Amino acid sequence: MGLDVRTYGNIKLAENNDDYAFTAFVIDDNWKYKIKNLEDGKYYNGDSIFRGVSYPYSAHNRFRESLIKLMDRPDLLDKDGKIKWDELPSDIPFNALIDFADNEGCLDWEISETIYLDFEKYTEKAKSELDEYNYSRYETWMKTFESAKNNRGVVVFS
Repeated sequence: MGLDVRTYGNIKLAENNDDYAFTAFVIDDNWKYKIKNLEDGKYYNGDSIFRGVSYPYSAHNRFRESLIKLMDRPDLLDKDGKIKWDELPSDIPFNALIDFADNEGCLDWEISETIYLDFEKYTEKAKSELDEYNYSRYETWMKTFESAKNNRGVVVFS
């Protein structure tokens, strides 16, 4: 079991709560701004327009750690290279992705654009510093958020 991410476009409220593609929600009330263009707890339908990453939860944690290294913020990692969650500032690049559930929830197109712009800003550095495997993940995440921003879509974590 692990993280499976999809982007849905052409989204609309489901007419029937028994027939829907995803539920709009975040698991932390502090993250409500990440779905401000959706009705929290409501069921939606849409077209699956991009299949993003699909990997174990532990791989997602390693990826988030690699984003922190990419930002040259080793102060946010402990001696074992794990994220110091209590010290994570809200104004760092990629924060909306790093400080988000690794197993469930949604990100709307506005927050997806913010995250996409962070990926775009760090692309050249990622090309030179990440190995081929992690750069492939980087590109997949970037395409995920690009597809949401370009299609007024929603990135769904499950």
